[in-house]
Amino acid sequence: MEKRDVRRTARRPVTVLLVLAALAGGLTLAARGWARDPAAPGPATASGPRPVDLVERIDAYTAAFASGAYTAPDAARRGAVADGVLEALDGRPDRAGPLLAAAGYRLTEFTEAVSGRRTAEIADASGADPRGWGRIYLDLSTRTRWSAQVPHPVSDSRTEILGAELFREVPGGVLVLAGAHRRAGADGSADVAHRGDTVFAAVVEALTGRGLPGLQLHGFDEDSLPGTDAVVSSGAGTPGEAAESTAAALEAAGLVVCRPWRQTCGQLAGTTNVQGRHAAGLGVTWLHVELANPLRTDPARRAAVVAALAGTARAW
Repeated sequence: MEKRDVRRTARRPVTVLLVLAALAGGLTLAARGWARDPAAPGPATASGPRPVDLVERIDAYTAAFASGAYTAPDAARRGAVADGVLEALDGRPDRAGPLLAAAGYRLTEFTEAVSGRRTAEIADASGADPRGWGRIYLDLSTRTRWSAQVPHPVSDSRTEILGAELFREVPGGVLVLAGAHRRAGADGSADVAHRGDTVFAAVVEALTGRGLPGLQLHGFDEDSLPGTDAVVSSGAGTPGEAAESTAAALEAAGLVVCRPWRQTCGQLAGTTNVQGRHAAGLGVTWLHVELANPLRTDPARRAAVVAALAGTARAW
C-alpha cells in the first residue's frame, strides 16, 4: 500500500501540469453530475438517451483489434487515468474529468440496457482508441466491491464478451478492458497481463490498492491442456476460499477444472502475471481463470461460466 502512495505522490507534479493543459483546452467534464454519453444509440426518449447494451458496445469496440495498433503510454498519463478512475469511484466526476481529459480520456454515463443500472464509461475522447489503451466501466448503482479484468480481448476469443456479461450480472463491479490485441505492440508492449507500464496495469493496481478483489479472464487452446475445460488459480498468491469455491462452481457446471495447487496445469497457472503479483504483494484476493475455447465462444456454455463466476463475485 505504501508503494502505491509513493508512486502517486511522485507523479503528481506532472499530472497536475497535464490537468492544467486539459482545462486550458476546454476538455473538462461538467462540474455537476455525470455527463451523458453522446454516442448512446437511437434518438433520445422522454426520460433521456436510449439505454446502451454493453455487450453490443464492447463487441463493436473490439471488432478492429486484430488489425489495430498500440502506442505505449507514459507514466504521467497512466497515472492520470488511474487517479481519474479512483475519483469516479468516489463519486467525484468533477475531479475525475480533468484528470482523465489530461490523458485524452472522457467520462460519460449511460443506462445499461439489460441490467438497467447506471454505468460510467471511461474511454478515449476520440470515440475510437487509436493508442490502444483500453476502457473502464463502472457500476454507479451501488458500492464498488469487485473487478473483472480482460487483458487479452480478441486474442483470447470472446473473453471481452464474457467480461461484459459478468460485469452486468453482478452489481458493484468495475470492468477493465485492454485496448489492443496482445500482439499489437512491439516487443510484447501490448501484452498487458505481463507488463507494468500500461494503462491497464495502472488501473488494476489502483483498484487492488483499494482492496478490491479481482477476476482476470483468459483463454487457452485445448491442445495446451487436453481434457481440461478450465484452470483456476491465484497466480503468484496463495489459493484461498475464493479459488476453491470458484473451481467447485465450475465443476458443478459440468466442467473439468485444473487446480495448480493440487496438480500440474502446464503453463496456465498465471504465476508470472503482473496484476497477480501485485495483488499477492498486497494480500488482496485475485483469481486467474483460464477457459477453453468452447466455453467462451458458445453462448450457452459461456452463460454457464458467467453463472459460476457470478457466485464468486457476489460473495465479495
